[in-house]
Amino acid sequence: MNNKTSNNRFKRKYRLTIQNENKLKNVLGFYISPLWVILSLFFSFILVAGVLYLVIVFTPVGSLLPGYVSETTKDEFIRNNIRIDSLTSEVEKRDRYLANITAILSGDISTDSIKNSPQPIYADTISIETTELEEQFAQEWEEREKYNITSQATNVAELQGLNLFRPTQGEIIHKFDAASNHFGVDIAEVKGEIVLAIHDGVVVMSDYTANDGYTIAIQHRENMVSIYRNCHRLLKSVGDKVAGGEAIGTLSDVQPDSTGVKKEFLHLELWHRGKPLDPNTYIAF
Repeated sequence: MNNKTSNNRFKRKYRLTIQNENKLKNVLGFYISPLWVILSLFFSFILVAGVLYLVIVFTPVGSLLPGYVSETTKDEFIRNNIRIDSLTSEVEKRDRYLANITAILSGDISTDSIKNSPQPIYADTISIETTELEEQFAQEWEEREKYNITSQATNVAELQGLNLFRPTQGEIIHKFDAASNHFGVDIAEVKGEIVLAIHDGVVVMSDYTANDGYTIAIQHRENMVSIYRNCHRLLKSVGDKVAGGEAIGTLSDVQPDSTGVKKEFLHLELWHRGKPLDPNTYIAF
């Protein structure tokens, strides 16, 4: 009985009349019920909410609301962060370069102190991390140049006049032999010896590998690349500019065994336009 009474109450109609008071005449009149009023308010709320959602999403009004960030703003924020990181790295490199130049000009550091120092000179912490992009570039470059027939047929007479530095003072214990896929020379390590760049260039690889230990590669002019494998520690990072005779790594303090044979060596490779060259031909060991 109570349920029927409640249903009748929601469905009961009421007449709403708008009257002209001056003429005492009804201008407008219609019937409404409580159920009709509730449904009207519900659908009005949905309509207003939908309009507000469209306005926030598809107009600039949304950027004025606190806590709301559009996808465009997020992308711009990420790009700005990348630019800031790059600028920070460049500023740090420039500061280190200017500090070195200032020290040399003031006489605190001699220009040939690195070459003549009996002890290896290196930073306390050296980053050996590499990115996936660098690894992919190195693999693509090696595969592309490995089968580059045109590059292998290039005349290398232009390299004959270069003044190349000797990377270490050790003697050659394993010569260049392309037939057995030994594309470089093995140089016996000398205790406390440092590794020198054979010529001016830019470091294009500086990383640790499972097979060859710490390895560093330098891109020189005349399309020449030098690779130094089995280093004990690296002193340069990717992108650093080096001069001929500048220290780029160190060798381990290995003593000869009972037979007098050293167990460690530096492996040096010299490449020109993808063609392996015998370092002994261009460097006076």
